[in-house]
Amino acid sequence: MKEILKGAVIATIAMTVIIMVQMALTYVFSFHIGEVFSKVAVSVLFYYCIIRLVQKSKSAAAAQ
Repeated sequence: MKEILKGAVIATIAMTVIIMVQMALTYVFSFHIGEVFSKVAVSVLFYYCIIRLVQKSKSAAAAQ
């Protein structure tokens, strides 16, 4: 249970940071730059989570 909550908190913090950086980039440069950053960052975060999930599944299967 703690592992799930830890993952949820980390994901929430990551999304909050992405939104804050997007807002800063939008203010400093333009809306388009902020949007491109957020799309790339969310995509990288998504694929990172998928890869991590697969690795955990493989290690759990190897442990059994």
